[in-house]
Amino acid sequence: MKRSIFITTLICGVILMGLNATTAQAFEVLTEEDFVQNIVVKEQLIKTADNAIILFDTSGSMNDPYLDTKMSRYDVAKKTLKERNAYFPDLGHNIGLYVYTPWTPIYPVQPYNREKIAKALEQMPGKATGPTMLQSGLRKLEGVLKELSGKTAVFIYTDGTYTDTAGKSPVSLVKELVDKYNVCFYVISTADDEASRAVLEKVGSVKSCVRVIPFKKFIGRPEHNIGALFVVRAKEEIETTTETKLAGVKVDNILFDFDKADIRPELSRELDVLAEFMQEHPTTYVVLAGYASSEGREEYNLGLSHKRTNIVADYLVSNYNISPDRIECLWFGQLNPVGDNSTTEGRRLNRRVEIAVGGL
Repeated sequence: MKRSIFITTLICGVILMGLNATTAQAFEVLTEEDFVQNIVVKEQLIKTADNAIILFDTSGSMNDPYLDTKMSRYDVAKKTLKERNAYFPDLGHNIGLYVYTPWTPIYPVQPYNREKIAKALEQMPGKATGPTMLQSGLRKLEGVLKELSGKTAVFIYTDGTYTDTAGKSPVSLVKELVDKYNVCFYVISTADDEASRAVLEKVGSVKSCVRVIPFKKFIGRPEHNIGALFVVRAKEEIETTTETKLAGVKVDNILFDFDKADIRPELSRELDVLAEFMQEHPTTYVVLAGYASSEGREEYNLGLSHKRTNIVADYLVSNYNISPDRIECLWFGQLNPVGDNSTTEGRRLNRRVEIAVGGL
């Protein structure tokens, strides 16, 4: 059956619900089929970065088994990249693929080419071995970043450990890079112990555009990639071909006052309905996408939209005991407004958290 949808994921789609059209449409589903059949056209997508760099961890720790797949984390990660490359929309991004354990250019930054990327992925090492040289990789990364123009999204696979103990810590190196260059980090964490997780938590606190994503969620829930390289234009409708069973729950956007991240009492009922639905459907999970109006600095608004998603998540956890594992928080600041930021009403609509339900 055909359904209209609002926003897409990086490379592959997810099963997600829509919102009440009185505020804005929200996530639904885009799949490989929609991209392959050109149902999603370039004009419907907005680039949110000009460049993407993938830093791949090929150290021995990536040979650990991944769940019950009978595959290593390394093999699962490679397989996922191959699958997503098969239908990544060509919007004119520059793409780079590097192994940093040790540093090896597999596909030096250049215009995206599906066939060349596919061949490059076949050139990846057959097995992950050796130490994790995270600091060295970050220092090498600067040499790539300084040659680029525009905004860059860096996806880095890491378990949070590092063999190179000389010089600055990974936290300090990431902070220097985001302060010096127009770059956001998406840290895909395979950390297994508290010390490694603590390192990555510190990395994630460097700046609002640095995000730490558990490996399991990155592989299993690709909506984490929304906004990293593109989004669907606000108010754009796309007719998909996907047939999916969805139960009926509609939740309006949660709107916020200027410079606030507090849930207004009159809007809490929307979250009550959502939480009750999730309790009745234990396989579901919720995706929260936070936004802000254009008033103020871009970095501040990015952080404010993050706070707004967190307050909604806290409401579900605290009031209804929804497991944090069933809540995905995304935040985009003033990106992709649904209203005109030059008007009071438009700014009011842009100060929002959009809600979508997946896993049905």
